[in-house]
Amino acid sequence: MTDAVGIAWTTLPSREEADRLAGDAVAAGLAACAQVEGPLRSHYTWEGRVQAEDEYRLTFKFAAAKARDLETWVHARHPYAVPQWLVVQADHASPGYRAWVLGIR
Repeated sequence: MTDAVGIAWTTLPSREEADRLAGDAVAAGLAACAQVEGPLRSHYTWEGRVQAEDEYRLTFKFAAAKARDLETWVHARHPYAVPQWLVVQADHASPGYRAWVLGIR
């Protein structure tokens, strides 16, 4: 659906990297909004070992029609070999917010 709002999440190892990716995605017109949260503590298995690291969550709000472009763009700039990339479509967005997100060029 091209007139839907998408929401995507990734995590980054530092606030600086998260802020840079957030700002650059908005400046490129791929996301209407990008929010940085953290630090948060992530526990995960990587290369057979349980690990724990502080990370910063980056949440994007964007026109669903831009989903593939945003994903490609983020992956090309992400420092992780296998970045988290989770995307959902908003079941509902208020008319004004939806219009704003979809109006970003």
